[in-house]
Formats: sequence, structure tokens, C-alpha cells
Amino acid sequence: MTVILVCVFVCLQICISDEKAVFEVCMKWLEHSPRDRQQDLYTVMSRVRFANIEPYYFCDNIAHRALFHGHEDLQQLFDTVRSYHMLPNRHAEVRT
Repeated sequence: MTVILVCVFVCLQICISDEKAVFEVCMKWLEHSPRDRQQDLYTVMSRVRFANIEPYYFCDNIAHRALFHGHEDLQQLFDTVRSYHMLPNRHAEVRT
């Protein structure tokens, strides 16, 4: 199931109005069966284009979720996104 979900998100044909919608779908999928899907957390979340989410929403609703605590690779991704939002004149240097 994880492979299918990830394939949908990397498909260039997907049409969404807001990247928050992708994040919320991922969260619903993960929260449906957290024990079984915890191992796929990074794989799924790394497909969300967090840099395209409003900085306030990212900080208030994403970065500090309890589900993400203890996942060093995901925290590193979030640090990169924070840098992207904090340093808009250096976007070319920050890979998200």
C-alpha cells in the first residue's frame, strides 16, 4: 500500500490546489493504522512538498506533531524546510 501511495504523490499528473491537502491525506493514511504504518512515515512524508506550504501552517500544524518526534531523518527534512522559509533570498541553495 505504501508503494501505491508514494507513486500517486510523485506522479506529475496529480492536480491539487494546495500542498496542505497532500499532507492531510498522508496524515489520515498514517493515523488510520499508526503502529503498522510508522515504518513508512519518512517514505510518505518525504513526498510532501513542505516548502510549498505556508510557513505559519507548517510551524503551527506540522513541525511539532507528536507523531514526528524521534524521527531524526524527518526532523532534518523539517530543518531544511525551516531554512527555506526563513531565507527566501537563498532558495536556490536549499533543497527541499
